[in-house]
Amino acid sequence: MRTILIAMLCVLFISGCESPSDPLRIGSNRWLGYAPIYLADELGWATSANIRLVEYPTSNGVIRGLHNGLLNAAMLTLDEALVLQNTGHDIEILLVTNLSIGSDILYAQSSIETLADLKGKRIAVEGGTLGAFFLAHILDEAQLSQTDIEVVNIPAYLHIEALNKGAVDASINTAAIHNQALASGAVPLFSSRNLRNEIIDVLVVNREYITPKLREHIRTVWYSSLDAWFENREKNDAFIQKRLGLDNLTFTQALNGMVMGDKALNFLYFDEGVLAERIEAMQAYMLEKGQLKQPINTKLLLPACPGDSC
Repeated sequence: MRTILIAMLCVLFISGCESPSDPLRIGSNRWLGYAPIYLADELGWATSANIRLVEYPTSNGVIRGLHNGLLNAAMLTLDEALVLQNTGHDIEILLVTNLSIGSDILYAQSSIETLADLKGKRIAVEGGTLGAFFLAHILDEAQLSQTDIEVVNIPAYLHIEALNKGAVDASINTAAIHNQALASGAVPLFSSRNLRNEIIDVLVVNREYITPKLREHIRTVWYSSLDAWFENREKNDAFIQKRLGLDNLTFTQALNGMVMGDKALNFLYFDEGVLAERIEAMQAYMLEKGQLKQPINTKLLLPACPGDSC
C-alpha cells in the first residue's frame, strides 16, 4: 500500500509541472548502485518524471555522451565528475547514489599474493574512468610507481577475456564479474573496502537544466524507487538481476559491497558537509597524481542552496 501511495505522490509532483519539455536524458552504465533508476524506469516513474534513461556498456560511453551533448545528466563516480568539471562541463551533483565499500575490486592471478607482487605485471584498466583513480590508490598501498607496472587500457567488459587468454595478470573491475574472475583463476587482492569513503557514485546534471522543480522530481523518483525496492526485495531483486544480467551470488556480492544513497546518507553528505570535504580531498589527491589539469572551485559542483530549500 505504501509503495502505491509513493507512486501516486510521484505523479502528483509531476502534475505540478508548468508545461512538458524535452526529457532529461540520464546516462548510466549497468551498475547495481544505480538500480533505483532502473527500477523507476520499469515502474514508469521515470517516464512520468520526464526522465529518459540512456544505457551504455561502459562509463566511458556515458562520459562521451556528455561530451557530445547526447546527455544532460549522468550517473558517475565522484572522481569522474571532477574530471568533467575540470574540463569545462558546468555540472551539479544532485544525489549521492551509493558508496563503494567493497564492490570495486582488484582481481589478480593466484600467483600474485601481495600488492608488491604486482611489480612488472600487466593490469587491465578501463582508461578515463574510476580505474585510474583506484589504481593510484593500489600503487600507493603497494609502494609502487606507475612505471613499475604495465597498464593495459581496455573496456571493463573485455577484462575476463584478457585474463582467460593470459594477456593480463590482473584486472581493476567490480564485483559484477566475481564468478567469472574466479573461474579464470583470478582472486580478489584489494577492494574499495580497504579504502575509506574514496569511491562515491553520484548523479550529476548540466547546470543549465537545473531548476528547483527538477531537483525535487529527481530526488523524489530516486528515493521512492529505492524505498519500493527494499519494501519488496524478492520481486524487485529478481527484476534488477535480470535487467543487469547478474546471477544471485554475484548480485549479493555486489550489493554487500555498497551503501545505497538513501535520504539519511544524502543528508549527511550534503547538509553536514561530508561531500564538500570529500571533493576537496579528492581534488588534492588527483592533482598530486596528475589526473587533473588544474584546480577548480569545488563549490561549483554542489547545489547553490541548502537542503530541501534547493
